[in-house]
Amino acid sequence: MESALDDVEPLLPERSLGDILNETFVIYGRHFAKFLGLAGAVQIPATLVLLAPIENAAIYIILNLISLIALVSIFGATIYAVGQHYLTDSVMVVDCYRRLTWRLVSMAILAAIFAVITIMGLLLLSFVGVTLYSFAVAIVLILGAYIVPALVGPVVIVEGVKTIAALPRAFELARQNVLRMSWDLLVCFLVAFGLGFVLFTPFILFFPSETDALSRTLVVVSLIAPAVVVPPVLSIAITLLYYDLRVRNEGFNIEKLSQEMGLAAV
Repeated sequence: MESALDDVEPLLPERSLGDILNETFVIYGRHFAKFLGLAGAVQIPATLVLLAPIENAAIYIILNLISLIALVSIFGATIYAVGQHYLTDSVMVVDCYRRLTWRLVSMAILAAIFAVITIMGLLLLSFVGVTLYSFAVAIVLILGAYIVPALVGPVVIVEGVKTIAALPRAFELARQNVLRMSWDLLVCFLVAFGLGFVLFTPFILFFPSETDALSRTLVVVSLIAPAVVVPPVLSIAITLLYYDLRVRNEGFNIEKLSQEMGLAAV
């Protein structure tokens, strides 16, 4: 059987943003069913939970926390899946979530960091008023603040480092590449958003004009497709950005990846 290593040099290549996006969809397409299963295992239940009646602010917060935890879980599992792709040319979903469980507390802390950044961004937006300009600025600022936390995920999952040590490690990786990382994250986010929009838009034709329980149910059900399909795309892209930073700064290669993930290259 042809190995993934037949297609990848021992020293992983430096990649432009275009190369990273192309490689993202190559990896996604090669293991499409596995990534759907990986995301669907948590996103389908997490999305259906949104059907619960929102009777007060506490329930609203709990539902959003469930969604955030689901996204961070997919992020962590996908990071390991990308490593599996390069080392074994396969994706084992159970092993991906086993690796996530190994660093569950660290990933939970990462989810809390993402939540705090997002809440601060939304509070800032509400303070200055919602306009097209302020919304665009808020998105850029939030994405800029996401740079280090986004790299914490791969540091935790690939290198096996706990959050406290992963934060300075991620900062060191991003320190000399802040502008590039900001731009790359923005483009990756827009690609993911565009994909989600394309998947969600056809369902709008079937929405009833009245706002009732049925229309809410249709909205939630229509969110399942983008909720399952989109997160792996962004997660793969961020993982490849992390690889690229290490390739440029440290000569990161397949052998090092194999050692850190505890997975033999086939």
